[in-house]
Amino acid sequence: MKRKQINIKIILLESLALIFLINGIQRLYVASKGKIYEAALDENWEKFESLTNESLGDVLAYRAFWTLGIIIVGIFVVGIINWKNKVRIINSIIVFGIIVGITVTGFFLSGITNQYLNYFCGIFAESYGLSFLIGGTILTIIGIIILWKSINLNKNTIHNTVQN
Repeated sequence: MKRKQINIKIILLESLALIFLINGIQRLYVASKGKIYEAALDENWEKFESLTNESLGDVLAYRAFWTLGIIIVGIFVVGIINWKNKVRIINSIIVFGIIVGITVTGFFLSGITNQYLNYFCGIFAESYGLSFLIGGTILTIIGIIILWKSINLNKNTIHNTVQN
């Protein structure tokens, strides 16, 4: 059976899905610590210290560790999906390279990507926690839908190949 080794559509869809999933789950993590982040953003250090025994650096480090964990799990899931659908490993390696390249730029830890979503979710909620919960849920659902679309594209690509 002859197949293309690199499938650009699948690589782009999986990368886009991981970007949405990583941002969505990261926002859900921030939502779980909403009061702590709200106190830090308002520079209310007395409230911050009453909510947690950790320093601000620890809180931000935990967020970075969560992001790294989400990235590792996401790449692992994409690799398993590609393996199950008999997609060449080169596609998973390219997706890994894209996501690591994006991570190195600080894309996932910056607020630039979420400015419009913050504004949109701020309409429905006044607290950071609830706003991030809404935004995280939206981004995670979008990421799951895109990943589902890439899985279906994988299946259609495999079933439509011509065997020699």
